[in-house]
Amino acid sequence: MYQTIVVAFDGTDAGAIALRQGGDLARVCHAQLHVLGIVVSSGGLLLDPAIVPIDLLESERQILQATVTDAAHALGQRDHPVQTAIRDGEPAREIIAYAQAAKADLIVVGHSHKGLLARWIEGSVGAHLLGGMPCSVLVARDRAAEK
Repeated sequence: MYQTIVVAFDGTDAGAIALRQGGDLARVCHAQLHVLGIVVSSGGLLLDPAIVPIDLLESERQILQATVTDAAHALGQRDHPVQTAIRDGEPAREIIAYAQAAKADLIVVGHSHKGLLARWIEGSVGAHLLGGMPCSVLVARDRAAEK
């Protein structure tokens, strides 16, 4: 069914749900699993070093790298090692580029609840993904937590 699955993981609860579902699918399909973390370093004010110092972004990168590595180890299997990567930039753009390079046939992302203002300012990663998607996408949700 799927041969290469990319999970966008940010260490949040929504990301953990995506990771769990992506890992389960990879095992069932005997697919190569990639866990991708994105350091958001683009968009407006974030690029201004006077507002967000470079060492703060580097600190975020190191924390995310450790989180992604720990998640990959938890999912890893001897016959199917998990690939990890950290990218800098706008999440949807980086996820699409990584998925294309990895020749992914499925991308798994978590669903987070944002307020109207946050969606208006930041947009939705899911909505941006759908516009340039090179493959299928699974938006993982925890139905039990929503009830």
